[in-house]
Amino acid sequence: MTGRFIVIDGPSGVGKTTTVALLASLVAADGWEVHRTKEPSHTTLGETARHGTDEYRGLTLACLVAADRYHHLDTEIRPAITAGKVVICDRYLATSLVLQRLDGVDGAYIWALNQHIDRPHLTIILTGDPVRSRARAAARGIHSRFHRGGPEAGYHERERYDQVAEELAEAGFPVHLHDVGEQQPEEVAAALLSPVRALLTVAGTQPPTGNAARISES
Repeated sequence: MTGRFIVIDGPSGVGKTTTVALLASLVAADGWEVHRTKEPSHTTLGETARHGTDEYRGLTLACLVAADRYHHLDTEIRPAITAGKVVICDRYLATSLVLQRLDGVDGAYIWALNQHIDRPHLTIILTGDPVRSRARAAARGIHSRFHRGGPEAGYHERERYDQVAEELAEAGFPVHLHDVGEQQPEEVAAALLSPVRALLTVAGTQPPTGNAARISES
């Protein structure tokens, strides 16, 4: 049995990382083997992209992010899916379509760079109040120039993610858009469990184990 590939994306500070952790626990409790991961990855390529946004810009950064994504797919995501695991990834293509455009890169070029990536079985895009999201990001510590700019930049970023959700859907990507509103992280994860379960139980497929399964992480 091959696994499934789920992405959770959205603006900085909206709660993606917490949601990934909580959702992974819920999916594992259903008996699925789960692998948590994120982009940029924790490789040399990924750390360069994550912490080098003041040094690298435009086409250079877009190519660096794409290179990290292909390496991430080759070395981690595809092997986990082949092993039958449910991969839940924090950030993926939607982030590139938003941030690289904000960095002046043409959308067609971003799509061309990513034309050979694997399509997730489900892309979940979280949105929320930009004021709260930017405040959370600032409290956590800002390591990227894309996270600066305060609420005004946050509203612009959220608007871009709403647009990218439509763009991905039009391109044939299964997309689920969720506004977190006033929900607590546990409520967000519980709400997302329904579309995830629907994906995992297509055609009556059952989890490979009868008890809570293991969660691996990178």
